[in-house]
Amino acid sequence: MRKSRSISNSLTNQETISGFLYLAFQLICLPTLLTWCNGKLSHPLSEAELNFAFYLINFMAALLIFHNFLGRAANQVGQHPAYFCQAVVLGFVAYYACNWVTTWIIRQLVPSFSNYNDAAIATMSQGSFFLTAVGTVVLVPPAEECFYRGLIFRNLYGRSQWAAYVVSILVFALIHIVGYIGRYSPLELIMAVLQYLPAGLCLAWSYAKADTIFAPILIHAAINFISIGGLR
Repeated sequence: MRKSRSISNSLTNQETISGFLYLAFQLICLPTLLTWCNGKLSHPLSEAELNFAFYLINFMAALLIFHNFLGRAANQVGQHPAYFCQAVVLGFVAYYACNWVTTWIIRQLVPSFSNYNDAAIATMSQGSFFLTAVGTVVLVPPAEECFYRGLIFRNLYGRSQWAAYVVSILVFALIHIVGYIGRYSPLELIMAVLQYLPAGLCLAWSYAKADTIFAPILIHAAINFISIGGLR
């Protein structure tokens, strides 16, 4: 079995610069811009529709910026299909094992803890289950994996594997809870970050293990599919 301590498919300078520029735009400007535009419509979009538009824009941006990177990654899957499947299965199982431990710790420390991001997705699924499902299962995984694993983790991995894991995991966790800062107490904020650590760790590990971004994309999609299916 092939063992790799490096990720062979690197981003070009153009992909890296464009990726970081768009990521900054996505985090700082896009939500406000979408909300402003929606307010100008004669028939504003629902929360689920607006969220779907956000997901769709990010998905299209990821395809535009990283299409060559994704093409090379797809070829890598074909070159080592068995190794790819092994990384996906192990990463998926590791996620649920780590998530079980994390959930148990959170329940011991803060029994009443509630994840506002999960609650928001549950509310949107009641308004439009189809849009929420397509958004979280089809659109979100490729976009988030390209930016958080492909762009951040991959670029740091060649310099420092530890830094790659720590930075990408923390950024991935903070992105999911930053909009709810102020609603959490300091302890709940730590618990919210802790809740996303298993996903950040296992998705990054599966990327390094499989040497293709499609491993974390597939795992991410499967996790979201199971989660959204539970809301049904």
